[in-house]
Amino acid sequence: DKKATRMSDTKPAEAEKSEDGKNQSIFELIDEVVRIDRGTLTKILAVCVTVLLLISGSLVYQEVAAGRSHLAAVYGGFFLLVLGLIASVAFVLHEASQLESTQVDKKSQ
Repeated sequence: DKKATRMSDTKPAEAEKSEDGKNQSIFELIDEVVRIDRGTLTKILAVCVTVLLLISGSLVYQEVAAGRSHLAAVYGGFFLLVLGLIASVAFVLHEASQLESTQVDKKSQ
């Protein structure tokens, strides 16, 4: 009369399947929901990063002009973090382009 079930006895719920029958990753599911072209996404990110650079640059300038070097260093650190963000996004876009071109080459052969 043991009614307790073990984890191994229960079947997991069906995961989302892609068109080729494989389980979809979380990134594929997000891509299906969002559906933004890479060029459009790059332009949106460029505008956001430009605004962040202009704001942080003006804050650094204001603090240096006011003689508050400790706050200028904080804002300068933020400026450097934004530059690091730019570099990481550029790297991801470059790798995605290379991966896409490699897949196109494999399909054409």
